[in-house]
Amino acid sequence: MEVSLLLFINILFLATVNAIVLIVISYRMGTRTYLLGWSLLFYSLFFLVYFLWFHAGWILRFPHFMRTVNPLMFLTAPFFYFYIRNSLFDRNSLVLKDTVHFIPAVLHVLDLMPFYLLSHERKLELAKMFVADPKTLNLYADGFVPTYAVDSFRILLMSAYLAYSLWLMYRYQPNWINPLNREALRHPLSIATFLFVLITFGYFSYHTFWIIEALAGFQLPGLLSFFTWVTLMGIAFLSIYLHLNPEKLYGLERNQMADPPDTLPDSTDLKLDEKATPDAQSKGTIRRINDLLVQKQVFLQQDLKVGDFAAMAGVNSRDLSILIQNEFHKGFRELINHYRVAYAIDKLEEGYLDSRTLDALSRDSGFNSRVTFFNAFKKEMGVSPSEYWSHYQSGENNS
Repeated sequence: MEVSLLLFINILFLATVNAIVLIVISYRMGTRTYLLGWSLLFYSLFFLVYFLWFHAGWILRFPHFMRTVNPLMFLTAPFFYFYIRNSLFDRNSLVLKDTVHFIPAVLHVLDLMPFYLLSHERKLELAKMFVADPKTLNLYADGFVPTYAVDSFRILLMSAYLAYSLWLMYRYQPNWINPLNREALRHPLSIATFLFVLITFGYFSYHTFWIIEALAGFQLPGLLSFFTWVTLMGIAFLSIYLHLNPEKLYGLERNQMADPPDTLPDSTDLKLDEKATPDAQSKGTIRRINDLLVQKQVFLQQDLKVGDFAAMAGVNSRDLSILIQNEFHKGFRELINHYRVAYAIDKLEEGYLDSRTLDALSRDSGFNSRVTFFNAFKKEMGVSPSEYWSHYQSGENNS
């Protein structure tokens, strides 16, 4: 067995084991990371089987297993999307309507039925051909629909899922996909997304150049080999990251902490009504609100609406507004502006205006306009941002 083939198989085997461990542990702990584990498992298992069966020749012993894992590749992108969506909206499970995302995989199983029903002798004949030249697999292992057409559709579908997942992140957590943001470079969701983009890019590029080689007659062995390595390295790095950072991905840090207080941090200066006695569900919503504002900083989204925030908090808009008013004695917009102003103050005190403008600060703090920023700032602090900055520079107390 070639050294490169042995390396590929070891990488994919370890990735498969890591994915299974991730699924089991995160599922038991009730964290949403098991969804990412399923996506990695389908990817690594598909490529592991491909290299074992056709490059190492194992399929000659069991020709009836050909194409049995192929439908799994239709599930890699949906499960990655589920992971992104549930992370953004603080959900842990799937719902009934999510089964619609499994339809392409089921249709592909039905599409391959003619191939599955071939005789043992015919499959063995095809297996010998595929082992001799694995690239012919995509030309002759057809069902009702030509294999290259199915694979092309799958690549486009994967790209669409990835693009939509990135759009969701841009809409609800723009800081998580900003490569210039230091926090984004450390956030598990950002790292997983980057590596999934790398895997999809490698697989997409490999398939594109394979079509060019097969249909146009060009020989591109160097490019095919390069993008094979890109795909496998993406899988390997994602697997290694999962293995080395379980406390982030399994949610141990959050679960092992003492239950957070129902109030927001002292720095927000918000006080709950001491007479209020919220039920367990309300307490859970308060914690999610705290997480969305303090940890995820969703208030930095300029177009943040109460409906979007309610969806992220897991309640309807009416209940959210009532809860915010009862607990924080503020309206939704007032609460969001409070956090935006606090964020702007932190930036001012870090020397933001040494190199940037107040207009830029208003946008970076989540405000749509400079006027709105000035009005909200003066309402909170009693002075304008420029006056606050002048007082801060002179050492005066702005509190």
